[in-house]
Amino acid sequence: TVLTTEQVRATFGPPRTVSRKPRVDAALTDAVDIARSALADFADEAEVGDHIGVVADDERVVTHRFASKVRGYGGWEFFTTLARAPRSKVITVCESGMLPGENSILAPEWVPWMDRASEEERIRLDAIAAGEDPAKALEDAGYGQEVEAEAVEEPATTAPQPQDEDVSEKNKQARRAAKRRRAKQKAARQKKNKKSGGKDQKAQASKN
Repeated sequence: TVLTTEQVRATFGPPRTVSRKPRVDAALTDAVDIARSALADFADEAEVGDHIGVVADDERVVTHRFASKVRGYGGWEFFTTLARAPRSKVITVCESGMLPGENSILAPEWVPWMDRASEEERIRLDAIAAGEDPAKALEDAGYGQEVEAEAVEEPATTAPQPQDEDVSEKNKQARRAAKRRRAKQKAARQKKNKKSGGKDQKAQASKN
């Protein structure tokens, strides 16, 4: 048996590996048009803004980002992830979509129903769950049922404004004159039609 006085250090976990940052592939970086065209499946051309940048996700895998011009999605960004196989020039579209940016408009945080419901609503539902009368439970808790009558306002009436007698008389005269002109025009048309009808009858008789 060999004894040693050297201190032995215990190691825990898997061996550490030094990971390096993936390199940005030049061919995928230049494929901005391919990344933009991939967004045409769910976005109009006018909704896709300027090219923001490209990020290397892995070896020969990059993600292009574009500004969003979609109404109601301020600060959001379109993205398209591209990849290619080793020693291959064929570029493949992996996925595309929209993601919120740093200054994007987001929905407020979800609040549980119990935090949103009023105390009156909780008392009512607790009484129903316990098989009790919810109205009595609310009354015992001090919630009375008060009905306020809404005041009905009568529509205001405005007195008719008196018309000028001279203007009214002129309007009546103008209407009578227009009526006489229409009567004369009607009589002239009837007379003309009567003459043309007589000529047609004479022409028909001469043919027979």
